[in-house]
Amino acid sequence: MIETAECAGADFCEELSGSDDTSFTRFYEGDPPSRLICSTENLTLLADMSPLVLGHLLLLPSNHYLSFAQVLSRHEAEVLDFLADFVPRYRETFGEPLILEHGSSDGQENHACITHAHLHFLPVDGDRVDDLLIGDSLAYEDLGSLGELALPPWPSSAYFLRVHRDKVRVYRPTSDQKRQYLRSIVGAVLAIEEPEWDYAVVMRKGELRETMRMVDLW
Repeated sequence: MIETAECAGADFCEELSGSDDTSFTRFYEGDPPSRLICSTENLTLLADMSPLVLGHLLLLPSNHYLSFAQVLSRHEAEVLDFLADFVPRYRETFGEPLILEHGSSDGQENHACITHAHLHFLPVDGDRVDDLLIGDSLAYEDLGSLGELALPPWPSSAYFLRVHRDKVRVYRPTSDQKRQYLRSIVGAVLAIEEPEWDYAVVMRKGELRETMRMVDLW
């Protein structure tokens, strides 16, 4: 059984705990006051702090895990029920969602740039993302369902998850991927100039505020 990891000051953990001193509060200074969209017992949906495109959302476990493979091993029914309700709503508002995740694991420093698990939802062409990942010579495995991510070896492995139109694929990282690798891939698909996909370089405040406006009635 996967236990929740210790939170070592991860900014997501600070934000989920209700801290008023986080990267989000420092950058946005109360406009908007929150990027929280909704939550369930064990899941929280946020807008990305620097959305690469309108509708760039993040789904997080409310407790501290390193990957959604670990989350699914504990809360599979809740995750799948949430997605069954959320994805049609997302599709109606923003378009067909691409789901991406960089899953981390203990003891893999060259891959573990993620300290708190989160899924990215973006209205981006998943086939073009596949082309770029395969072009980087990443091996992959197709899964029969998202629930299979809870099976070994994924809860204890680093991986890149891609879900598009219910097709689930897991790529195996090498030591060559840079930090924010998946953001850079999406940036390439969206023709965002290097390195402006990096949230430390460009903070897309207008996109976040408009995204929050669009989900206000959810």
